[in-house]
Amino acid sequence: MKILLLGILLICLNGFTGSTFDAITKFLSLNNYKWYHYYSVGLTIAVITLLIFLKFQGGIIKHIILEKNQYYFLPLLRGLQFAFITPIIFYSLKYMPINIFTILLMTTPFFLIIFAKFILNERLNFISWIAIIVGFIGVLIVLKPINVSIDIYVLLVLLVAITNALSFTVVNKYSYIATTYGFTLYGIVPATLISYLFFFIDPILPSGKEFLFFASSGIVVMISAWAFTAAYHIAGKYSSIISPFIFLQILWGSLYGIIFFSEKISTLSIIGIFIIIASGSIAIYNRNK
Repeated sequence: MKILLLGILLICLNGFTGSTFDAITKFLSLNNYKWYHYYSVGLTIAVITLLIFLKFQGGIIKHIILEKNQYYFLPLLRGLQFAFITPIIFYSLKYMPINIFTILLMTTPFFLIIFAKFILNERLNFISWIAIIVGFIGVLIVLKPINVSIDIYVLLVLLVAITNALSFTVVNKYSYIATTYGFTLYGIVPATLISYLFFFIDPILPSGKEFLFFASSGIVVMISAWAFTAAYHIAGKYSSIISPFIFLQILWGSLYGIIFFSEKISTLSIIGIFIIIASGSIAIYNRNK
């Protein structure tokens, strides 16, 4: 029971910190900051914070030195994937309501189940496939009432969901090659280094307030990434119970949008959200049953 409750707590923490990161990113994007200014400072603070934390968690070497040289490939590949999607997240949030961004991102569990079928060779029954199809219909219902056309940003956020699902599927299959802290560290280091390349071309000296925003965003996204990985690492056979709590991020994203960005949610959008949550929960349960 303690493991189950801890898994649920970690999934809820992932959703809350993930939405907090999205809200900070949207605020900075609307105020004409550059993504590389933001991520280079924020992720540097995140890396330093994680290293300090690992110092008191059995030592840094234990988590960053992997058993075999070939084990570094997948963690670093995930880091390059994160480096690829960071500018997409930044500009998508600039031009898209945060609640719509979050809902599109919550298609990740559907893609996760599809990849489990074709990569992990898991068996999916008829109910799972119907739930996946209904879930995407729910997304279309949410998009329609606010006249969000299928433009480049909608497609890019769906691409983020697809790559996130692929990344986690691979980690699920090869979880033995690194600890959750190791996967987290190698997941953010490449994005940090790539941000430096752009930062050095166009450097800025952030003010105290800017530094606080940059640093806090880096820390919360690091916590979000770790919490998601750790939740499934400890949940084991209880993953079908904790997985539906991932959709709570829709609630946090919607609240941030309403409170800080004066966004509105129509009745039809609420119906679409309930369809996504219900179908996603059914699909996840059938996968893990």
